[in-house]
Amino acid sequence: MRGNVRTWLTAGAAALAVILGLSVTAPGGQGRATPDRRTLRVLHYNLCGAAAVCPWNAGSSGPGTSVARLVREAVRHDPDVVTLNEICLTQYAALKEQLARAGRPMDGTYASSQNNVPACGSSGRFGTAVLSREDVPDGKQWYHPFRHTGGETYTNGGRTVTVRRGLLCADTRFAGGRLIACTAHTYARAPEQLREIRDWTADPAAFPVDVPVVVAGDFNLPPAAPALSHLTGGFAEADEADREPTAGTRKIDYVFADRRHFAVEDGDAEKYAESDHALLKGRFTLRTP
Repeated sequence: MRGNVRTWLTAGAAALAVILGLSVTAPGGQGRATPDRRTLRVLHYNLCGAAAVCPWNAGSSGPGTSVARLVREAVRHDPDVVTLNEICLTQYAALKEQLARAGRPMDGTYASSQNNVPACGSSGRFGTAVLSREDVPDGKQWYHPFRHTGGETYTNGGRTVTVRRGLLCADTRFAGGRLIACTAHTYARAPEQLREIRDWTADPAAFPVDVPVVVAGDFNLPPAAPALSHLTGGFAEADEADREPTAGTRKIDYVFADRRHFAVEDGDAEKYAESDHALLKGRFTLRTP
């Protein structure tokens, strides 16, 4: 009888949550998204996690760092997807822990472009990440290294390495269906990397035409750069009308969603002291099939 009472109470709580428009967390999963939610909320941030110009970060994740700032903004905006550039692997782990403690648990995936950044701990790993409020299964995390590297190298900690940038994607869920969320931090001297993003996201073997796609990142190119047209043809930008700088005097950070599945609601960029890049917010409406 006690088990039946518990079942009835659980069912009643779930029904009340539906009536009130709340999300229900399933045991053992993220489960914070409601199937009927049609507005996709995206946050993108270049954390400046271990760069010399942001010594207060220096690979850390405590108060006053970009990690702490991102947690506060995630609580405020309740994003479905978060994409990140210039983040240590150690910061990624700390970020997930802090989000869970703040009531915004997110699953995700990480890829490093180099492994010689001493501020990032013993592994030296520094790169990009994608987080989702829904599960990101281990077998559905993809990293596509760019063929065009521009000959980029990075010297730190007494070692020089080839920087291996690429497109990092997570195959996750939104509004009861699949969603592929991606990020890249491209090299200004290798604009062909944006063509590679276009070509790969247009490959139906990797990106089925019926699956919505989001791509955000620091592309190190201004809106008028010819290479950016590789993305603007098939993707809509959250704040296309806003040409305000996102890093110093340049606008080089973007949040895109594919035009086939999304319509733009709005977008914005807010600058905070913790990073030399603005934190971008984008909202898109999922089109009715």
